[in-house]
Amino acid sequence: MTAQPDTRSAKSLFRNVSFLLMWSSVAASGFGDRVMMLAALTLLGATAGSIQGTSVNAGLIFWFFLPYLVLGVPAGWLAVKLPRKWIMLACDESRGLVLLLAFVLVPTTGVAMIDAEDHWRVFALIACGGVFAAVFNPARNATIPQIVPLNHLQAANALILGIAVIASLIGTLAGKVLIDPEEARSVRHGLLVGFLFFAISGTFFAFLKVHDRARAPGHVRGRVSLALPYVLAHRKVLALVVMNMVVWGAAFVVYNAAMGLCKQQYGFTDQKVIFDRFLYMTVAIGCGMLCGAIWVAWMNTRRESIGIAMVALLIAAGCTGYLSLTHSYAMALPLAFGVGFFGNTTIICVTTLLQGISPNYMRGRVMGFNTLANTTSNVAINLIIWRMPDADNVIINILRILAWVLAAVALTGLWVDMTRGPMPTRLANVLWRIGRAYTLVWHRVRFVNKHNVPATGPVILCPNHTTAVDPFLIQAGSRRLVRWLMLRAFQFRILAPLWWAIQPIALDEAGGHLARVRQLVRTLDEGDAVGLFPEGRLQRDSRDLGEFHPGVAMIAQRSGAPIVPVWIEGTPRTKHMLWHFLKPSRSVVVFGEPYTPSADWSHEQVLDDLRRRMVALRDQTSSS
Repeated sequence: MTAQPDTRSAKSLFRNVSFLLMWSSVAASGFGDRVMMLAALTLLGATAGSIQGTSVNAGLIFWFFLPYLVLGVPAGWLAVKLPRKWIMLACDESRGLVLLLAFVLVPTTGVAMIDAEDHWRVFALIACGGVFAAVFNPARNATIPQIVPLNHLQAANALILGIAVIASLIGTLAGKVLIDPEEARSVRHGLLVGFLFFAISGTFFAFLKVHDRARAPGHVRGRVSLALPYVLAHRKVLALVVMNMVVWGAAFVVYNAAMGLCKQQYGFTDQKVIFDRFLYMTVAIGCGMLCGAIWVAWMNTRRESIGIAMVALLIAAGCTGYLSLTHSYAMALPLAFGVGFFGNTTIICVTTLLQGISPNYMRGRVMGFNTLANTTSNVAINLIIWRMPDADNVIINILRILAWVLAAVALTGLWVDMTRGPMPTRLANVLWRIGRAYTLVWHRVRFVNKHNVPATGPVILCPNHTTAVDPFLIQAGSRRLVRWLMLRAFQFRILAPLWWAIQPIALDEAGGHLARVRQLVRTLDEGDAVGLFPEGRLQRDSRDLGEFHPGVAMIAQRSGAPIVPVWIEGTPRTKHMLWHFLKPSRSVVVFGEPYTPSADWSHEQVLDDLRRRMVALRDQTSSS
């Protein structure tokens, strides 16, 4: 299963007007959502000492997400059948009307906390907001890949999630100023502000320029009416949906636990203090999510995202476990930040992969199904917490169990992802995954025409030699194990597993030139891919091709193996080898077309022809 081709211009996201409109609208609606939830918490008296605030918080989330169970699949269908931008406009304006209705119903005087027999009104209004959010989300998730090119998709998701977090943080702080648990009038003010933000955000969608939706191919159009058969038929999609369910479910447990931790773990008793400390902890989680989004936007790679997501989930599990054990509020805040940072890193990576591998004609339905699956998990978790006796205490024990569950999921996912791949052994796959993550993130490597490397059979890769990172860059772009030359004297025994995994071609320093050539020819006769640097030395701070060694021509002609010329550009320019690995770069690796030099040519002719081809790749890189 492969992503659909993308021919749109890869202009900067911040010069993409449609993306900026989406970004701004998400900010405005995120602010409105947060103010709405804080107003509801205040009306229900969640911070009062006599009320289980954890249960109240979970109850609000339960009623907000309950409509998703009914509307998740129909919303995905609507995102395919109707114009998505008009769906989003209608939903945001309707959410604003819900807040305006709440504004009218809240009394103008008295305390903010309402009588228990009127709690159903608050839950009903929250459920109405959830109805429109349920329809909105699949349309938004399916629209993002239509307004940004795929190579910017992960950054776009991260920035949109980041601005949503910023808006939520501002809404939290604004709610702290606007809403007083002792005064109902302040709740009216907060609801009115939320209404205005929803009304503004909805209008932005009218100006989106959305690319035409791709229709399903004729031979499959009749068989993709529902998302479930498609998801079940594609294991990668199913695994990503399940992963989303786990992470989002865990996120709601941690969020609900904040109220119980403030009341039971940290010893706060005053209602106003509990409200403030609860908000500060949610702000810490939100700041972590924001920084996680910025990190993922900087990372900006859909490739190897699963491994990065699983490492992030493992660290989030550790932060969750420590959060459930510490009695220090000062320590809890950075731990909450860590949960938000690493949890959001996982969420963005998984969501981006799900969008990227789903074809456009099914993307709306897949995202709708994904929303339904997430919501089923969220509703079940929040229902249990809502109806749980002594929830403020019990939630802390649940956090401890959750930490172990997340760690087990992360380790399992990491093992499956890292050990599977195109390399011949599990250890080689692990090293290949690590090398790809390192080169894609730290060196921002871009591969050009990597399909030119033959999938099978002997081949000689001949790159220019710029830094010590070059073999890692080329291996990251090849789905075959590339065997590089290495003197046996440098194969230290302590690194024996590494040599066993990457299988370098060990040469004896005392061996003669012809003996080394014969050894390389035997390796190629076995059908392996061999990497040879024709220059035999590093270019370091210069990028001028040095003199080629004649052994390359001799090996190519004796083995009959095709040569793939390679040009490497953009690597760190420094004479110190350690900085080759530590200094970030924007590297480019261009693979030329494979060719077989004529057996009638002299060695000089073979080398001249190879040099000409490599210079052509260099000129191609410079002009692109």
